[in-house]
Amino acid sequence: MKHFIFFIMSLLSLLFGCGKRTDKPQQNLPWFPEIDNLAVKVQEMPLDSDYVVETFLVSRERKEIFVLTYKLVEERSPEHLTGLVNYQLLCFNADGTLRIRKELPHIEMSVPAHLWIEHYNLVLFLNDKVRLYNVESLELTEEIPYYSENAFPTSANLDELVPEEQMELYPPARAEHLKNCSSIRVLNLPKAGGCVLLVKDNHKLRSIWPLIDSSDVDQFSREYGMIEPPLNPGWSYDPKTGLFQLKDHEVFLETAAKVSMGTQLVYPNYKERSAFQYRLLVNAKTARFATTDRSGKPLYVQTSQNEYLSTAGKEAWIAYRGILYRLE
Repeated sequence: MKHFIFFIMSLLSLLFGCGKRTDKPQQNLPWFPEIDNLAVKVQEMPLDSDYVVETFLVSRERKEIFVLTYKLVEERSPEHLTGLVNYQLLCFNADGTLRIRKELPHIEMSVPAHLWIEHYNLVLFLNDKVRLYNVESLELTEEIPYYSENAFPTSANLDELVPEEQMELYPPARAEHLKNCSSIRVLNLPKAGGCVLLVKDNHKLRSIWPLIDSSDVDQFSREYGMIEPPLNPGWSYDPKTGLFQLKDHEVFLETAAKVSMGTQLVYPNYKERSAFQYRLLVNAKTARFATTDRSGKPLYVQTSQNEYLSTAGKEAWIAYRGILYRLE
């Protein structure tokens, strides 16, 4: 009965009381991956069936693009946000040809996952462990265990404890481990991933331990210092206009306007919806396009984790809705 009453009220409001609500709002740019400049080619990068892009990285040498994709293979119960996935680690050359594909099956999904380059290794940071791969061959060179707040070395059976009990045991277990470590540093993960401890014990074995809160971060940073993966300067934000810009030498991507897209029913409420109009300058050519958060679409396009847009400066790499694109 409640659903029927809600339906009638919604129908009446659409007919008589909601002239400003737009079911088909207008904006004058093509929806990405369509663009307004035929001189710029949009190329979709080939992925295996059912795989979507989690994150990607343009190498500092501007020769390769490393891409992490995944496919869900086992959903978890409603109280869990993640499940088991098959990951793939891909390496594309700057011209868009696929060079290497690495299979990583049946791993707990990490949201977010992180990629960066450490010396001659590609670092893949997931919730279960950190994996280092040779950048040339993508052969595994090191695995570093990640001890989360509910999975760490202890004599107690953590599976029998509730989260509050696990958290009580975590700080003393971490402190006991740190007593036998020759190196301790705070690692600031890219793209708002938070901070963790990267430690090396007396046997030169590395492990990673999460920091619990900001006071934890402050304490360990003051005592041991912080390291950060290298990043481009990143997005700039204009608080007066609410717009963003990302520059990478002669290539830039910016949000040129934010457009109201009316409201949309997201049961049981109507929610405001918007569109971002983007402008991309690549190889002295300008391309414009738009994205919207209507119908569950993401409002923002996705760029490289180290905020590089391009390799040679003649093309740009953008991901949207789980697909990686090369624009040239």
